Amino acid sequence: MGVAPSKHGASHNGASENGATVLRADGYSLVVPIEALPEHFDKQGHLNNAAIGVLFNDLRVTYISTTVAEWWYSHLREHKLVVAARESHILYESEGLPEEAYVGSMRYLRLEGKGALLEQRLVESSSGRAVARAWIVQLLVQNGSVIEWPDEYFDRIAAIEGIAIERRPKSARTWGP
Repeated sequence: MGVAPSKHGASHNGASENGATVLRADGYSLVVPIEALPEHFDKQGHLNNAAIGVLFNDLRVTYISTTVAEWWYSHLREHKLVVAARESHILYESEGLPEEAYVGSMRYLRLEGKGALLEQRLVESSSGRAVARAWIVQLLVQNGSVIEWPDEYFDRIAAIEGIAIERRPKSARTWGP
């Protein structure tokens, strides 16, 4: 996936700002172009559901790489930490086609106990049409055990996003319909 941060103006691949405008209007600050590769499309000529999961994973990496990367990657190595996705929920909102361009974004919604809840969006670049949305629960793991996120991580994210990251006690969530 080719991505480049696009906080203002057109993205590096010439994509229209409509998609970015829709995402920013919904409260997302960092918007990046998403390059769907030929292998991301199925035999029906649609953006494959599993490929959307891969694009969202790459989007999370891009978000960190363009925001807190230097400090965070050093912190992970120093303390032998791993960020793990515990849950991934994807809502497919419309089909994506090979001739379309896409932009995406993510934001942290809140910290619930030891779980960091984030939301991601993928939209068609020229129209802003929603293609998919994901909610992810991330955990921080050290030596096989889930640990608390460092306050400094969410302090830095809050400074970048311009809003405080809500912190809640752990709540029981149900799984399934």
